[in-house]
Amino acid sequence: MAAEHPQFPRAEWLARRTRVLASASSLVHDAEGRILLLHCSWADEWQFPGGAQDEGEDLWQTAVRETTEETGLTMPSEPHLLAVDWGTHPEGIAEFWALFKGPLVNADTVEIKLSDEHDEWRMLTAKQWAPLIHSGQARVLATARDVLAGGHCVYLRSGSHLEDVPTSHDGEHAGHD
Repeated sequence: MAAEHPQFPRAEWLARRTRVLASASSLVHDAEGRILLLHCSWADEWQFPGGAQDEGEDLWQTAVRETTEETGLTMPSEPHLLAVDWGTHPEGIAEFWALFKGPLVNADTVEIKLSDEHDEWRMLTAKQWAPLIHSGQARVLATARDVLAGGHCVYLRSGSHLEDVPTSHDGEHAGHD
């Protein structure tokens, strides 16, 4: 049994804790550096395969489940974390997002089985994606490309490296799911 907080009953202490929306995505890519994004069926927006964490899942399990549900693809057997992003969801809730290395595919022969959440998919380079997506997501794509090329996992805030983020807690949503 959990010990009581010295100032509050446990239930009250937990109710005071910050709510965080956790989500995870995968970076499906090919040998030429193209990255797969999915077009939403409910909004004019391109997204990584991924989504919100379900009860009881860790973020790797979320990325595996969401990638399979949204593309029909199988994730690699071992997790490889590319980036972690902390930001604020458009509804004002703190958001934690993890981007994992997804499957390496052949863009010319891969078979994508879209869920009803998406109506189109494309594989383009980060540079080709840049004019089609918002700036925060373009920064994430460029960062993830660099990590895939041999960089290390990065911690982002609202889609930007920390040295590029203003000291304010406000930030633009990076559009992960």
